Amino acid sequence: MDKEKFFSGLWIIAGLILGSLFTNFIYQDYLAYGGQVQYLVFHNQKLYSASMSLFFYILFKRVKQYAMIYLAGYLLKPWIFLYGFTFSMAFFLGSMLSLQIIQMGMRGLFLVLLSLFPQFILYGMSLILLIKRNFQEEKKEEMLYETSSSFLLRYSILFEIIFIILGCILESFINPSIMSGMLKLWK
Repeated sequence: MDKEKFFSGLWIIAGLILGSLFTNFIYQDYLAYGGQVQYLVFHNQKLYSASMSLFFYILFKRVKQYAMIYLAGYLLKPWIFLYGFTFSMAFFLGSMLSLQIIQMGMRGLFLVLLSLFPQFILYGMSLILLIKRNFQEEKKEEMLYETSSSFLLRYSILFEIIFIILGCILESFINPSIMSGMLKLWK
């Protein structure tokens, strides 16, 4: 097994477990300060209405996130970036999953997973290209000669931007339709 894949999986599992434990420990404090996710999701369906203003908001948010990830990918060593990023994303996903399951049971789990579909497929592809390019550039520094790279890695920045824009379109127009349809079914 490849060392990077093993440690990435290990950090994902650790992040999911620690995020879930974190949420379970602070859950009573969260409720004391008025955190009612169930009320927010089921009684405020305006959150899931598709619009052009939602697209520009999501585009701004995702481009800002991608810029920060892109910068971190070049400032840090690729393996530090990979492990840190996978741990933090798994921690927040574990925390969100735990909170939704506590509040809404299996419907909460289904809502969280459904809220990630289909846009995070494209966001994930963009991140995979970024990580592969960073590892490839680190290997190029170690090599004395330059080898030809694949078409996908040569134009990876262009593909990453295209994937992010398509993901924003899916997150702005397709995902709200899916979420509002599922919420109508559950009422």
